Amino acid sequence: MLRKIDKNEKKRAIALAAIPLLAEFGLVKTSVEMIAARANVAKGTVYLYFKTKEEIILEIWNYADELLYSNRQKRFQNCTTATQKLVVYFDYSILEEDYSINTLLKILAMNMSIILNLSHKGLVKNFKLERLKELDDLEKIIKEGVYTKEFKAVDTRLIATLFSNMFKGTIISAICLCKGIEEIREEVHAQKNLLISMLQED
Repeated sequence: MLRKIDKNEKKRAIALAAIPLLAEFGLVKTSVEMIAARANVAKGTVYLYFKTKEEIILEIWNYADELLYSNRQKRFQNCTTATQKLVVYFDYSILEEDYSINTLLKILAMNMSIILNLSHKGLVKNFKLERLKELDDLEKIIKEGVYTKEFKAVDTRLIATLFSNMFKGTIISAICLCKGIEEIREEVHAQKNLLISMLQED
């Protein structure tokens, strides 16, 4: 007996099929027909799940966010200190375990462009929720370090916000300046080290 295809699985499959097309041709030049052909579905099926191509970007970014969270949680299991968790938290190469980081950066560039233009309410709302979760996750690690006396007493929300904003700014700047992944990694690595040195007791 054939397994009934879950609608969420189908939606995700169409979005993932669009990743290489969007990365190569961009949002404007990637047509729904191209996405349908790549996903091996009818054009009408794409529209059944996505009203616009921007919604496909949103689904892709949700996928990347879930992937990052899942891979982080796996690595956190091997961490015995808050410092180790911060190292993992800022190590975005863990996305490469499942997908090309350069490809996902191109998708992120499209995502940020749409958000900065405030041209898609769903993406803007999703970005706000993602930012709040990001702050909560980072603050949780810092609080853990403060509680165990690994870190000195600080305003954990302020520090989390400062470094979360710094990281996002680094990514947006890198996209605008067309920096390579290695340059981005070096900058993020330096920021991570600064955060750890600020938190650790003198």
